[in-house]
Amino acid sequence: MPRILLTLLCFLIALPAQATIPWSRPAVTALLDHGARLGSHGLDPRDYELDRLRSALNSGEQSTLDTAATRSFALIARDLANGRVPPERRRLSYFRTPNLTPDAVLSLMDRALASNDVPGTLDRLAPSHADYRMLRAALMSLPADALADRTRLRANLERWRWLPREMGQRYLIVNVPEYVARLVDRGAVLATHRVIVGKKGTPTPQFATSATGIILNPTWTVPQSIIRESIGALIRNRPATARARGYTWTQQGGSLHVVQQPGPGNALGQMKIDMPNPLAIFLHDTPSKALFEREERTFSHGCVRTDQPFDLAVKMLAGTEWTRARIDETVAAGKTVTAQLPAPIPVYVVYLTARADANGRLNRFDDVYGLDSAIAGALGAGSIAATRQLSSIGCLAG
Repeated sequence: MPRILLTLLCFLIALPAQATIPWSRPAVTALLDHGARLGSHGLDPRDYELDRLRSALNSGEQSTLDTAATRSFALIARDLANGRVPPERRRLSYFRTPNLTPDAVLSLMDRALASNDVPGTLDRLAPSHADYRMLRAALMSLPADALADRTRLRANLERWRWLPREMGQRYLIVNVPEYVARLVDRGAVLATHRVIVGKKGTPTPQFATSATGIILNPTWTVPQSIIRESIGALIRNRPATARARGYTWTQQGGSLHVVQQPGPGNALGQMKIDMPNPLAIFLHDTPSKALFEREERTFSHGCVRTDQPFDLAVKMLAGTEWTRARIDETVAAGKTVTAQLPAPIPVYVVYLTARADANGRLNRFDDVYGLDSAIAGALGAGSIAATRQLSSIGCLAG
């Protein structure tokens, strides 16, 4: 089917393997029905060339039908699996969304046609998490005039599509606008902790990593941005005060290298979760515990401060010899010690301005970084730009 291959070559920028099964009329009808229901995912059915597919179905020409159906299937599969908003437009998001290759799309299509299950094949590409399902239900129950809530829910459904499909049986998830971290095990919430997140000028990014240990009495290597902002001036103007606060420093070339030694006044407090990541964002304790009483908790330089850090540490270290008594004893000794987790725990830092609770009630949170409207706008613009680009090179002619 050379026309199908050319279309997918232009669209996916790679030559896929040849599809082996032609599209039947019942399969196309099922694809049309599925496409018409994409609104429940917060997607716009008009973005998936369903009118073109309907015309091809009415034409009765098999090659035209195969081309149009393959095109619509690929568009839907891409957006359900990868998210609709292009990665470069996902502000503050660093999730690595799995990219469907052209061969993977056609393999999915062949399986869908062979099993006579086009809708099911596509639905399985979307997140299966209970929160995603509840957000879909909440979206479908909205009255027609609830435009603000519709924008909010569409943005959050899209964010779920950026997350890994398998989050793990046991994981830690931080929701920035909610100022909450939850430790989850097999769908049950084991612990809920208030958190402090980044200021609007130094926002906390969205990303995934894994925790490998708990660092007790951590040192703090001060980022250069904070040295320039405040610590450098303290060291130059009041070095005795800086030393009293636990800072040590060396001059390395033209840069000042500053480390704060362990202690209750350390900016990381007395506990830090060891979760290596290129963004250098961590969950940690804090000496400024009064800030947890604030309703809006955007006070950090990007890292996440958690309340009751040792309670969280005990739960994460369950199954090891690290009891609360041993943790307290180690902290009191003042030396830096890393308690290894029995197995890595996935950590997800997310930005969800709406969540449905276990009873299906919709909880809304302030869009503290102003990200929802940009996502909602991108949801409606992505395929328009793509279609124009494809048309300009003749891929959609005829």
